[in-house]
Amino acid sequence: MNGEPRPDSEEARRRYRQLAGRYDRRLGLLVPLRRRIIAKLGLGPGDHVLDMGCGTGASFPALRAAVGADGRVTGVDLSEEMAAVARQRVADAGWDNVEVLVGDATAVALPADVDGILFFLTHDLTRIPAVVERAVAAGRAGATIVAFGPVRARGWAAAPVNVIVRAIARSYVTTFEGFDEPCSHIGALVPDLKVRRLLGGGTYLAVGHTPQARA
Repeated sequence: MNGEPRPDSEEARRRYRQLAGRYDRRLGLLVPLRRRIIAKLGLGPGDHVLDMGCGTGASFPALRAAVGADGRVTGVDLSEEMAAVARQRVADAGWDNVEVLVGDATAVALPADVDGILFFLTHDLTRIPAVVERAVAAGRAGATIVAFGPVRARGWAAAPVNVIVRAIARSYVTTFEGFDEPCSHIGALVPDLKVRRLLGGGTYLAVGHTPQARA
């Protein structure tokens, strides 16, 4: 733990209640990167994808485009306010195959046998083992799991990157626990997980597959 607190769900609710109305404006520059990350899921028409910590549904357009009208997108978020924005996005687009579940990801009922699982900028969620376990368990055998988020950069030139990344992340995370290895809990359950650094080493992209055989 390195002295860092655990993720705080109540604090997250409070923050995202305030952020919901301006969240998309703040992170609008990430749209092209978000599309590239989502492409790593390898989704196709008719697939079902689970978007953990979906927030305002910013990933929904790319996810829905990937699975088509015959597929399904299920988003999960803790914040009622963020979920309200996501549901309005769904209504405005006229999608009848995109659902938003609201609640604590350690307890909310998740779908089963999904084909893809996305954690996009959800540091707090990836640092809760029960959330990761439930998300991985929701996938069919061999489902693709993709995670993207901030990480502490390494090496001699890391200091300025870390200052910037930490300053940006501070508004969106309730803990910096695990910032050296954010997806370690995913890696413990996804043996083939491959992790690489992006954007000067201050972000990571992890891609793997749920185990083929279940115990």
